[in-house]
Amino acid sequence: MRSNPFESTLSSPSTWQEAARHSLRRQLILRFALVFLLVTFSGSLLALLGYQMLVQQSQRRSADEALRHLERSFETQQENWLRNADEVKSQIDFMRLFAQGDPASGWLRLRAYFAALEGKLDRFPSGVVLDGKGRAVFQYGPEGAVLGRHFSIGQLQPRWFYSAEHRTAFKVLSVPLWLGQQGTGRLVLLQPLDHGVMRQLSAAGISLYLVHEGRVLASSGGSQDFGRQLPADYSGPIADGTREQEQRVLPILADDEGAPRLVLRQDVQQVLPPALVLLGSFVLMALLGAVLWLVLGRWASAGALRIASLSRATTLFAREHALSATVEQALEQARAEPDEIGEMAEASRTLMQSVLQHDEEHFAHLQTLDMLEEGVVELAADGRYLRASPGWVHLAGIEMQPGARIFDHIHLEDVENLQLQFQQLGEGEKSSLSGRLRLRRPDAKELWIEYRFISGTRRGGSLRGVLRDITQSYQLEKHVTHMALHDALTGLPNRVLLEDRCKMALRSAERNGLMVALGFLDLDHFKHVNDQFGHKTGDELLVALSTAMRKCLRAGDTLARWGGDEFVVLLTDLGSQLDAQEAIAKLAGVCQSPIQLGGGEFNATFSMGVALYPGDAKTVETLLSQGDRAMFAAKQQGRNAVRFFSEIAQREEDRKALYIQNRLATAIREGKIRTWFQPIVDARTRRVVSCEALARWQDETYGWVSPATFVPMAENLGLIREMGQQVWKQAIDDLHRWRQRGLDMRISVNVSRRQLFTPTFTADLLEDLDRLAIPVSVVDLEITESVAMEDAEHTERRLAELTEAGFGIAIDDFGTGFSSLSQLHDMPASKIKIDISFVRRARTEQGSQLIQAVVKIASAFGLQTVAEGVETEDIAGVLTLQGVNLLQGYHFGKPMSAEDFERYLADNFSAS
Repeated sequence: MRSNPFESTLSSPSTWQEAARHSLRRQLILRFALVFLLVTFSGSLLALLGYQMLVQQSQRRSADEALRHLERSFETQQENWLRNADEVKSQIDFMRLFAQGDPASGWLRLRAYFAALEGKLDRFPSGVVLDGKGRAVFQYGPEGAVLGRHFSIGQLQPRWFYSAEHRTAFKVLSVPLWLGQQGTGRLVLLQPLDHGVMRQLSAAGISLYLVHEGRVLASSGGSQDFGRQLPADYSGPIADGTREQEQRVLPILADDEGAPRLVLRQDVQQVLPPALVLLGSFVLMALLGAVLWLVLGRWASAGALRIASLSRATTLFAREHALSATVEQALEQARAEPDEIGEMAEASRTLMQSVLQHDEEHFAHLQTLDMLEEGVVELAADGRYLRASPGWVHLAGIEMQPGARIFDHIHLEDVENLQLQFQQLGEGEKSSLSGRLRLRRPDAKELWIEYRFISGTRRGGSLRGVLRDITQSYQLEKHVTHMALHDALTGLPNRVLLEDRCKMALRSAERNGLMVALGFLDLDHFKHVNDQFGHKTGDELLVALSTAMRKCLRAGDTLARWGGDEFVVLLTDLGSQLDAQEAIAKLAGVCQSPIQLGGGEFNATFSMGVALYPGDAKTVETLLSQGDRAMFAAKQQGRNAVRFFSEIAQREEDRKALYIQNRLATAIREGKIRTWFQPIVDARTRRVVSCEALARWQDETYGWVSPATFVPMAENLGLIREMGQQVWKQAIDDLHRWRQRGLDMRISVNVSRRQLFTPTFTADLLEDLDRLAIPVSVVDLEITESVAMEDAEHTERRLAELTEAGFGIAIDDFGTGFSSLSQLHDMPASKIKIDISFVRRARTEQGSQLIQAVVKIASAFGLQTVAEGVETEDIAGVLTLQGVNLLQGYHFGKPMSAEDFERYLADNFSAS
């Protein structure tokens, strides 16, 4: 039974108790209580602070109002004092004390007047009279002498006066007084600011103090406060013993710094004690908390219980991995209300069911993987095994060990490439990867596998892949590939491999500034050997000569069999033409040396034409063409000769080739390339089921020009697309005419590389067929194997597009290219056309094996086979027995014009 990551954390009762202590409901209650306490405490403090602030604000407003009232009262009192002063002045004026003209008697009568009023003028106990120049000329009362001295020194009249002797402050009042002959002077009177004045200005709950230099001179409370120290420079809350008061200061006499100040103090009235306010707010917060608990707390507690039930259900499911009765009960409790928690519980139940179903399917998939022979693996980003099916264990012949990596079981030569591909897949450069590699098995058995990997879903990066054994198919493919690239008789490279090596040689020579020589070699009179000694002896001679010639060449040179008794020698990295001549002389010496075969002795000579790169040609095709021309020149010279192309460059043949090259563009432009048709028959019924459209050209000067000449020339000149378009349009026009006459047959049309990779190629073909109402399904498009493999990825996409549109795809000249089985599997083809070089060897043992292998490969991939170049009934019978589906060749009909082919169809067409 698989281990569960939750099991260890859920099986212990202590764990459940610990979970209960940390349950959501318990946490909710604790947090609610904590919040309640914090809110109650802070709320009570805020209430108390707020109450105190309100009281203080009220007291400040009351104190400010009392201060304004005091100001108004003092102003009123000053006005009364001025009226009193005016009354005194009026009485003096009324008595006309200075009317007799004698000033001395006037002053005596004035003194007598003030003496008579002594005790009645308690408001003005002292005073002084000033003349018109401000000099004191009369004084009376206790402070009169001080005032007289003050004014005698010419000081200005003060607004207030302080008697240090009597420690009393006076308000100074001044009114004009007529002094008879002395003119108008002034009467200056002192109004004492004593306890009585303070009581007059005071009100209920308010205490007034007249303070000078920090000490009380007078107060509304009487003499008990006299001399008391009191701050007179502060307004605001202040404590007086146990009483809290609000203090205000009023400069009633003057604004200068030494003037006495009137200090007002008002008691702060507390409506409620702070303790009672604190208790009331606490009770109010407690009531509010109780209401919140009843309204929200119980609801939240119930929700927490349901969430706890949901948590318990999911936890039990993780531990038991089953929808048990306990899990169902817990889910039912969570679904008690139709809210989000209920929806979550229902979704959790659905998810649990999906998980169980997925696990069952996953287990079934694992069982299926266990039965497969293919290996299925899941790997970490560094190649470590995360999972591996029994198929892979058997395939690799290993026992899984902790920490083992897949690279440990891959052939050392393939490890680096696989690691690079894994890195590209991990970095997102590729979405998938595939390929082939060799395994490194413990038994040292070489095993080829084909793999496909994609990115996994694990965090940190992972890969999943399928690997299968392709050893047998790989060996078969390798055998087929070798046969396709080498001559079956001599084992020498064939044309395809030769052309590939030529391309590499030319690129190397271009980089290094060297020369390349390509020589066409034709054995002289080799036909006489076959005729006199038989084909077997001729074949043995070819094998012996090829072996001998190959031994005398350098490691980088190539000897290939072109066909029959023709060979091609490729000499690379040459410094000059002299180097080529020396190598060719060695070949000639080998051929002319006696060869012992079957009791006889043979000597051979050859005719060779040599073309040099870069002097004679700069492309492989041109180099081959020039070498072929030079060889024919050597034969025409009388055989057993070697001719270099540079020596015969001005001969008639070259002028003909140039003429054809110049006329080809004109012929295509004027529509002189015609479409002919060659029949394709069913191998069993021998009835025509299709035809291949072929290009033909009849020149006015040279007559019929071989397609082997002008088709490659059109490729080189970039005219192949226009020529292919002409052949296509003529072919479908003829097909349309035949279909109208009841000949519902298929047609195959060759497609060049330039046509295939035209962006609008598919759309153009469909438009042409739609115009003629021809079904797409009756058209096969033929591409050569080399074109299909040249840009496999691009070609695969375009062929898939054509296949999806309904076209049939035929791979022409199959066996002459470099295609692999995996590429053929990915290529959306419907037919394989076996190359004529294979068909001609159908009677030989190796040729027959090759054709059988091709037929088996095609059958395995669900493809039909078409054999080209069938020239005899004997060959046709052999191919039919080997399983070839369709036959094409001169035996059934040569290429013919549309009119001739239509007459041919009348006798040979099969409507089945």
